[in-house]
Amino acid sequence: MSFLLKLIDPMSNRRELARMRETTMANKNLTPWMVTVSTLLLILCAITAIDSGASSRKQLPPSLTGRFVAQVDGPPITGFGLNQQTYIFQQFSPFGTQFVTVSDTFLIYQPHLPSIGLDYSKSYKLTAARNEKCDDTLENISRRFVFDSHGRFVEMKYALTYAKNYPSLTLPWQSPLPCYVVSPVRPGAAVITEATPETVAQ
Repeated sequence: MSFLLKLIDPMSNRRELARMRETTMANKNLTPWMVTVSTLLLILCAITAIDSGASSRKQLPPSLTGRFVAQVDGPPITGFGLNQQTYIFQQFSPFGTQFVTVSDTFLIYQPHLPSIGLDYSKSYKLTAARNEKCDDTLENISRRFVFDSHGRFVEMKYALTYAKNYPSLTLPWQSPLPCYVVSPVRPGAAVITEATPETVAQ
């Protein structure tokens, strides 16, 4: 019996060593393949990142095209602190036209929309993005209360300055108008450009 055990033990050890050698060889064969796959994955990730960056750089800022209808009268532009101006704008789209409000908040040295010389006969393209938070009726945004020098209430009026050449169109005074906010642009760029006939047609 002891002779058989001595015979079996060396045989078991040889089989175990053979399995270990086979496993080692298999791992050696897999290692180059895994390195190749890992390298390819890294290259694909790098290409995807470069393409995404290029696409984001090519994306144009949001804009809207149309005509100025009026400007909501407010405080004069100052060089101290932020200025805020609101406009009524007739937006063009493939589905027709609609009245919207355009809000422009800026410092005096930043590009901004014109405060005088609005002309309804001209079409413009503005860099502005939709903002549902400032949706409001024309009645609310243009309502002003007038007081005399003693602080007594005199009257309530709607403070609008209409653009030159604006026809007698009825404005939706009591319907909430979609609001757009002028988007910041890089130094030297313009927030407004005069639209070409081709741009208007789009």
